[in-house]
Formats: sequence, structure tokens, C-alpha cells
Amino acid sequence: MKKALSILVFFFLISGCARVVDKKSFKLPKDKVYAVVPFENYTDTPLAGFRVASILEGVMRARGYKLAPRVWEYTEDEPTKEELKRWVEEAKKRSDYVITGSVSEFRYKTGIDGEPAVSITLLLINSKTGEAEGGSALSASGWAHESVGTLTQKLLRGLIK
Repeated sequence: MKKALSILVFFFLISGCARVVDKKSFKLPKDKVYAVVPFENYTDTPLAGFRVASILEGVMRARGYKLAPRVWEYTEDEPTKEELKRWVEEAKKRSDYVITGSVSEFRYKTGIDGEPAVSITLLLINSKTGEAEGGSALSASGWAHESVGTLTQKLLRGLIK
């Protein structure tokens, strides 16, 4: 009985640290120019779409990718769908590819430890054709000592090579 209970507890601990990555990595050409547009925010966390876009820009710069100048500015309000569409169209004029997506979770779970939880999707749009050429879904929960920003950065670093 003790052994069965120990195994059950072990599986609960492991499942609490689950990571789901839809695609192992984006192998993006380094000789192209990329634009990152804020992500649509489907969370209760204000401005999560701006935060994820900013973290993605930092990861891409650190990996040696060329980024177009931002076509958007941080605001204190969530961007409207019209603003997001306008930014994507403007970004297409300045880059070979536009990266955008959505954020469906960007929070700390309730409970004693308050672990971070992040869930985002990415969409790679060819600026010339307007067609999506790639995409991925990333989700993870972290440890109590991590922040949602740190967890988001880890997920994106694992995707963008």
C-alpha cells in the first residue's frame, strides 16, 4: 500500500511540472528580417500580449536575428483587434516575416506556492504572401521561485533556435 501511494504521489508531482511544446523549434533563416507584433490577450492578466511580444524580441535578438523597428508602442490599454491588424500590415512592409500569436494563460496559479503558468501560440506570417508559414503552441507551469516572465523566456528560447 505504501509503495502504491508513493508511486501515485510521484506521478502527481511530475504532472505538475508538465511542458507541452507543439513544435520542437523554429529554424528561421538568419538573413531575413522579422517583426514581432503584440499577441492577442485572452487572459485576465492585463497587457500579457505586449509582455510576450517584448520577451520574444529579446530572445530573437539574443539568438542573432535581425528585427525590424517596432510598429507598435506600449499603451496602458489592451490593443483593439483593429490596432493589431494595422500593426501586422505595417510590420509586413518592414520585414520578411511577422511573428504574432495569442496568450491564453499568463498567471500565477492559486495555492500555497503560486507557481507560474504560461500558454501561448505563435504564428509566423510571410510578409510577401500574407500566408502563415508556421506556428506553434507552448505551455508550461513552473516552480514557485520562477516568474511568468522567466517561464515565458524559457519556452521561447526552447522554440527559437
